[in-house]
Amino acid sequence: MDWKKIYGYVKKLRQRIFRAEQLGQKRKVKKLQRLMIRSNANLLLSIKRVTQINKGKQTPCVDGQIILSSSDRLKLYNLLKEYDIKNIRPNPAKRAYIPKKNGKMRPLGIPIIKDRIFQL
Repeated sequence: MDWKKIYGYVKKLRQRIFRAEQLGQKRKVKKLQRLMIRSNANLLLSIKRVTQINKGKQTPCVDGQIILSSSDRLKLYNLLKEYDIKNIRPNPAKRAYIPKKNGKMRPLGIPIIKDRIFQL
């Protein structure tokens, strides 16, 4: 895949949304946002960020799923491109506690991979 081309497309779309918002074109902003949500390039970039770039990419979730290989990422892409964004309901996050500097524990919610992708 040509990641430069995918990143460039998503970046231009974000810039168009920003410009339309600055000019007060609410209808155009809504149409561009809808285009971005349904964009395959945006989905691919979100999958790459969650499974390759993100610091917590090897953290298992409630479902125990970790996606590290390119074939797993391709399967995930084929599964998620068929989803309708309106019907997505997030699953409960895994609760973990990490220590703070003062000795107390801080709660941390770890969502499943699909929810992480749709958050981006």
